[in-house]
Amino acid sequence: MRLFIFFLFLPFICFTQETINATQFFARGLSNFKQIEKPAGKVVNFPWVDKYEFRTETRDFDLKEQEYTLRLSPNSSKVRNAQKAYYEEMRNAPDIDGQEIYCDYISSLHIDWSSLFFLNERQKNLNRLLLVLNDKQATYEKMMGTYEFDPEKLIKLKTEKNDLEIALHKLKLKWNYLLTKHNIQDQTIAFGSFINIENISEYLENNTLSPGTPETIDVETAHKKELLLKEIDLELSEEKRLIDFVQLKYNGPHADPLQERVSVGLGFQLSNSSSKKLKMQELQIEQEELDLKAARNKQEKQENLITLENKLQSDIQAFLHFQKIIQTERMQLQDLSRKITQKQGVSPLLLLNIEERYLTMRTKSLDEQEDLIKDYLKYLEQSGIMCDSSFVNYLQP
Repeated sequence: MRLFIFFLFLPFICFTQETINATQFFARGLSNFKQIEKPAGKVVNFPWVDKYEFRTETRDFDLKEQEYTLRLSPNSSKVRNAQKAYYEEMRNAPDIDGQEIYCDYISSLHIDWSSLFFLNERQKNLNRLLLVLNDKQATYEKMMGTYEFDPEKLIKLKTEKNDLEIALHKLKLKWNYLLTKHNIQDQTIAFGSFINIENISEYLENNTLSPGTPETIDVETAHKKELLLKEIDLELSEEKRLIDFVQLKYNGPHADPLQERVSVGLGFQLSNSSSKKLKMQELQIEQEELDLKAARNKQEKQENLITLENKLQSDIQAFLHFQKIIQTERMQLQDLSRKITQKQGVSPLLLLNIEERYLTMRTKSLDEQEDLIKDYLKYLEQSGIMCDSSFVNYLQP
């Protein structure tokens, strides 16, 4: 019965131990991202009366005879609407810090997946190299007692193996660290298709960014410009407000009722204030400076991207040439080995040396390839493409 239950739940057990691919890795990472939301804005009702004033005066310090004045400064509908628009623009300010945090997180996910891929490739490559060194050691040990035996080569070989063991241990530590960081220790990683340098070169050719390319203004600058426009609109609305105040005055009480009177006053404003004009000029100058700064930042950003792209393209060409040299050298050495073997017999050390050379150069190739991938991710991050709202895995071909 117990055996039957075990086999019944076996498919579910196997399912929990399935491999994790790139899609699942990024999906888990995005689900674990917790961003602090901005607090919801409060509803603010701007008053119809901007200011209340109450004054009282006495005549000859006689408290029985007083003059009372109530003055109200009304708000026009245009001023209230401008105040509301200015407030809402302030409340709806873009979360720049939150966007940067999200962008850094997306970038780190790409870098970590890339690191896992290259750690896996290096580990396989170094394990192959370790097998070659073991075969060379076995061959050297068989040569002991012959005139061909060189003890210095055997000692050097053992030190190389020790260095290789240290490198493999470091790779394992980095691998375990990344698995623990993303809580996938019990998962088997399936990399599947991974972007290569040719894919990156093709992407840059099809999506190159030139100085003349139109680019939308960044969100922060757009918000600052809109905020300035709302403030200018508010200043203009206040300047065009016609009624300055409404006043109610009561003079009394008196012994003589005929001397008691109530008066109503109305104040108008015809604004010609130099301070108001100065304020408007300051806002306009600030707007011009903001436009100038935005244009300079855009130009600097484009120049930096073009510089980064040119360097990336140059490094790609150098890498592809390096790859071509490695492949050509490998084919030439293998061909030379076959010719020597045909004439002088089998030479295990010669074949092992050729394979060791190839694996050593492949290690360098992996290092350069990873550096190119990181530069490519940096280019995507600085261009703003990586941080779009819709997530894209840029490590797939």
